[in-house]
This record gives sequence, C-alpha cells and structure tokens, in this order.
Amino acid sequence: MKKRISDLLDTYQDDSVELSGPTPLSSARIKELTMNKINETKTAKKAVRLTTRLLAAAAAVAALTASAMAVNYAIGAGGLMQGFFTQDGGALTTGQIENLDQVGQTFEGGATDNGATITPIAALADENCYYLRLRIEAPEGTALPDLDPDTDGWYQLVGNQWPEEELTFVSETGENIISGYSYTFEWQPDSDPTDNMKEVVVRFTAHGADPAVFNNQEGKILTIRGLWIQAPDKGYTPVFTGNFALDVGGAFEQHSLTVDCGGADYVDITGLGYTMWLDRVELTPLSISVWFRDNVKPDQTSFAAFGGSKGFCEGLQIVLKDGTVAFDNVPTWTHDPAELNWDAATMLADGPISNKNGFTPFDQPLDLDQVDYLKFGDHIIPVHTD
Repeated sequence: MKKRISDLLDTYQDDSVELSGPTPLSSARIKELTMNKINETKTAKKAVRLTTRLLAAAAAVAALTASAMAVNYAIGAGGLMQGFFTQDGGALTTGQIENLDQVGQTFEGGATDNGATITPIAALADENCYYLRLRIEAPEGTALPDLDPDTDGWYQLVGNQWPEEELTFVSETGENIISGYSYTFEWQPDSDPTDNMKEVVVRFTAHGADPAVFNNQEGKILTIRGLWIQAPDKGYTPVFTGNFALDVGGAFEQHSLTVDCGGADYVDITGLGYTMWLDRVELTPLSISVWFRDNVKPDQTSFAAFGGSKGFCEGLQIVLKDGTVAFDNVPTWTHDPAELNWDAATMLADGPISNKNGFTPFDQPLDLDQVDYLKFGDHIIPVHTD
C-alpha cells in the first residue's frame, strides 16, 4: 500500500512546532520550521551547543524539497520519538524533547528486499541504551493487522533459526556491538491495522558493568532478516524474509551530567542494615549510572544484590528545580532477616570492602537542565548544570 509523505506525520507530535498555516511539508514551510527553531535556540540557555547543529540542518534542508529527510530534520529525533514515551496520552516538555534531540539523530532512506521495506526513522543513544524507531512495510497486498497475544501471538524481527534469522548489530570495523545485551520490540499504536505498515521501537540495553557505548562516532549496521509472527505455542510463521542492512550509527552527541557524590553514606532501611557509599553518578536524558561501595561481604552479595528495586543503589532520588522527584529508588518494603538467614554481625564488614557500578534506563526522558539535586538518604547533593 502506497503512502503519501503527509501520512508519515499522523502519529507524531511536537508541541514546539506549529503546524497551522501552509502545508508543513512544502519546502518553504520546512525551511521556516527549521529557522524558527534556530531563532528560538539563540535565546535559550544552551544556544551555543544547539545552534551549530541546527544551522547544519538548515543548510541541508534548504536544498531539499518535501522529502522524508526534510520532515525529519524539521521535527527532530525528540519529536519523532516522543510517542514512545507518551503512549498513555501525555506529552513531553519542550526541555525533554530538546534533550532527546541532543542524543538523537534522524535517518534518510531504508532497505528493500523481496517487495518489503524497512526504514529507520530516528534513534536515541547513550552509553547504556539505544532506541531505534523503524517503519516496517510488508509487500503490497500483505496486511499487518493488530495481533491478540493470547490467540495470535506477536510480531518479531527475528526467526527461530539461528544465526541465519537473527538480527545483527555491528560496527564499521566488524565488532559485535551488542554482545552481552538484551533487546525488545515495542510495537507502536497503529492508526490503520488493515494496511501493510507497522512501526516498532527496537530497544537495546547493555548488560553487566561495561557499557556498550552505543553513542560513539563509529558507523553501525543493523541487519534484519525479515518479519515473523511468533504464536503462543512458540511456533514461528514468516510474514516476509530478506536482507535489510540499515546504516544507523555514528554522529551521536554525548550529552551527560556527572556528579561527584563524595562518598555519601546510606544505611539500608529494609531490615538488612548494610551501608552504601555513593561516589559518582552520571545522568543522561535516557539513563542513570552509579558508582558506589558497600560493606556486604563478597559471599553474601546475593542477599543485598545491588541494593534496591532498580537493581543498583537503594535510597537514591533525582529532584528537579520545581520539586518533582524524577527518579525514586527509596525502598518501600522490609525484609525479615530471619527468613533470609541474614546475620549482619557476620555478613557485614566494618567499612566498605567492595566497589560496584550499574545503570538503569529512565521511564521518561530527563531534562538535564532542570535537575536541582540528588538525595541519597539524608544527604542533599547539589547538581550544577550551568
């Protein structure tokens, strides 16, 4: 089924772009949108950092007609990915969208094989995670209806024959970017389930202590071998197959905020009584990374894990300038030490004996300019963004 360029905007929202007046897809309108963003940016707090990128975008779209590439330049990665974070009907703030723009990029063109086309739309990346929005277009005449997972199963971009039906993600030097990773396919709401198109966000997250560094400047190729339906009984039925190599790497900006926490201490309140000392926190619009120490003896770490429901650093909060708690890992539960055979007298040392680090993605993008302080137990740790 053929789509007009204007159809591509049906599922996108960008509160910072006014779509009234002339058609937003005319070349004049695209230039106007881009130049408006430049003018707004010049008066914003982060003008120097953003203006260079937007001027480059303006130079590129000035030579373009009403193409998908020009649309993506005008909207930006933050606007194109907004729907992934706001499926409950809410909206991101202008600051959140601008922060996503800084860690994102948009793409031009896709890959076609056997009558099917897979097109990358936009991506967001930091060291720990990578979100890629794709448009999937099945061959003409092949419908992609919504599926009931209980009876129909669900769409997958991998088959059950490995490695020939597995997706790969490699750098320009041939290195496997996602060794020790996980990925999920998060299918987006479909305004027309009777046609041959679907959109999906492929979400990659690193495992372990070493980040995958999704946002370095190397070229990256994601190769997908087709689309399958995985039935509830785990059987796989191909919808289409092929070889779809997508250039989705390089040119990512690293936008982060590092906070020296000076070894602030926190005593567990869940009943186990171990202590953690927070050394450093790194924030990006997409995730939080922490480096800390504790006094749990090495053979007892299975009890304390990383200390908290988020898997790494119990007792930590991020507080914004308006008082909003944007991230909360203060426990709301207690343990019975006897049920866990936990004896603090023998399982804990007098001081820190181990170093740990970990990360977790945010449910909502973080506007780094609005972060006021970290709260760790009784400690208030100011964050300076100027």
